[in-house]
Amino acid sequence: MKLGSISRQLALAAGAMLTSIQAFAEERLPAVTVVGVSESTPAQKNIREAQSDIRAIPGGSAVIDMDVVKQGRVSTWVDTLGLAPGVFVQERFGSDEARISIRGSALSRTYHGFGLRVMQDGIPINYADGFFDMQTVDPAAARYVEVLRGPNATTFASGTLGGAINFVSPTGYDTDGFIGRTEAGSFGYARLQAIAGKVLRPDFDGGAVWDYNLSVNAVSQDGYRDHSAQESQKAVANFGARISRELDSRFFVGAVRSRSQLPGYVTKAQLLTDPTVVQNTAWPDSFQRRDIDAYRVANKTVYTRGDYQIEFVAYAMQHELWHPIQYGFIEQSTNTFGGHLKFMDNSALFGKPNLLTLAYLPDTGTTDGSTHAVAAGYTSGALSTKYEQKAVNHRLLLEDSLRVSDRTRVTTSLQYHWSQREKDVLFGAASSYDLSFSRWLPRVGFVHDLAPQLQLFANASSVFEPPIFDVTSTMAATKAQTGQSYEAGLRGETEFNASRGRIAYDLTVYRANLRNEFQTVCYGCVSATTLNVPRTIHQGIELGLSGVLDRHWEARGVFLYSDFRFDGDATYGNNRMPGFPPVMLRGELLYRWGAGVRPASYAGPTFEWVPTSAPMDNTGSVSNEAYSIFGFKAGGPIDSSWSWFLDARNLADKKYAATTNISANYGGIPGSAYYPGNGRSAYIGLEGKW
Repeated sequence: MKLGSISRQLALAAGAMLTSIQAFAEERLPAVTVVGVSESTPAQKNIREAQSDIRAIPGGSAVIDMDVVKQGRVSTWVDTLGLAPGVFVQERFGSDEARISIRGSALSRTYHGFGLRVMQDGIPINYADGFFDMQTVDPAAARYVEVLRGPNATTFASGTLGGAINFVSPTGYDTDGFIGRTEAGSFGYARLQAIAGKVLRPDFDGGAVWDYNLSVNAVSQDGYRDHSAQESQKAVANFGARISRELDSRFFVGAVRSRSQLPGYVTKAQLLTDPTVVQNTAWPDSFQRRDIDAYRVANKTVYTRGDYQIEFVAYAMQHELWHPIQYGFIEQSTNTFGGHLKFMDNSALFGKPNLLTLAYLPDTGTTDGSTHAVAAGYTSGALSTKYEQKAVNHRLLLEDSLRVSDRTRVTTSLQYHWSQREKDVLFGAASSYDLSFSRWLPRVGFVHDLAPQLQLFANASSVFEPPIFDVTSTMAATKAQTGQSYEAGLRGETEFNASRGRIAYDLTVYRANLRNEFQTVCYGCVSATTLNVPRTIHQGIELGLSGVLDRHWEARGVFLYSDFRFDGDATYGNNRMPGFPPVMLRGELLYRWGAGVRPASYAGPTFEWVPTSAPMDNTGSVSNEAYSIFGFKAGGPIDSSWSWFLDARNLADKKYAATTNISANYGGIPGSAYYPGNGRSAYIGLEGKW
């Protein structure tokens, strides 16, 4: 289906939806009082400032309010980002690790993560080569999440196709007291969280202003499938010091211990009969797992003087990995160091409001790694490989955002990226290498206010991503992924029927012409290799809707259309690329009651619908079937301190594959290539605030 045809159909559907909503709404929307917005500090913006900043970005971007997400279970990235416009995210087996992609970033990657710049408090959690571990982030500890899709993450000097995701922690201003939360439910799931925060000195009269926030979180579950148990403990804290009205400094620390069993893929027959089985029933519990210990410390210091601001960031991370899989026992120890120096000038240009940003963002990382063969009894055997890896990046950013008129802002930027990937093989058959990659990344875009609550935006940008070490292990992908990206869209809010209801929308249409895209394919499902595909096209539609239909009904939903194709490939022509389904919809419709209570009580259905099958190889010889699942959620306040929720999922106990492995050509026989979605489940939660 062509992108233009889809756009026209979407416009007609949106018009019909608005007409239906207008007819349905019968009462005027009551006034809403905004509560829970804390004071902002230069080193940590509050959610209101983050939402305001979105209006200056000439492209797809959103802020996810975690207070809304916490109306249900908050355990995985799917819980957090499932209703974020433009984000494709699916659980692999109910654990922290998910399959995540924006605009087809790391499209065929069904394990681990790259293609996105993942941040915590504006500071990367990626390794220096671009790889990231989802286990090292605690979504439940965030106050809000910024999702800057595609090239709209220039503030973080990101050049990846997917953009950036930034988990922003609360400060002492957000949590002046104590929060306790517990969740429990199906498959032995249990989660306990405690959050404490406080402002220690309320003003500057006696000197500096101090505040802190600490979150401690523990999760355990047996898992829906055999051999899919997981447990983790995570601590995230920040400590701020407003030394003066000009100088603000904040320290961030984090520690993670994650232990995950890996059940592996199943066959189509197993998916339809008993999807809970493990791929290999002979595996002992101590085998096929991914265990991580990670530590992180960072500082962000901001000096403001008049229209000028200087921001300095420094961070250090350590990751320890123990990863036995059927191909060997992998051990890695990684140290990453980095930071940035950013200068911002907010003075007028030609008599117009203007923001000029200059930034230098370096980072470097080293990994000591080894692999041991699998010996009898699934124990660690003889040494297979031993290696050292080093990644270095230097990023320069020059960006200017000029309000050329009362309604129009023009943003231009230029980035320069230089990266090195060096691997020294100390033992084994693999080859050593030392490669460097560089690229200039220009970008231009605009935002135009069609009305006070309606914006039109567009941009043209460059894309650049050097390979990660996992990609270059066999040197099959030796080129950086590059390309040009174009997008346009609308975002805003509309009241209808004399203010009896409102609907907020975020609509983006995009296209990216890529060169040397990374594609990870499975050969006989015994080993995976990542290659450079010469030319590909990524295009699609991202739509997010949320609204109050009348005094009681609220709706949220996302629509994602993805058309990713080879571009005149010598082998695959213009075939659709495998990875995930062309169309996906998620949403919820909640009825709220309890006049004058914030938040009000709520109850209503949730759904996920994939109406078309998804190709699983480059030839289209086999596809993952369409599916639909639905659930139900309810909750609300008990008194001024306590609240509760119920989150039931897949109530019909549908057997389906949430994601699949990818091959160049399965020949119609995929074998063990399916990751089952969870069966019928229910979770309850209780939260107290003092």
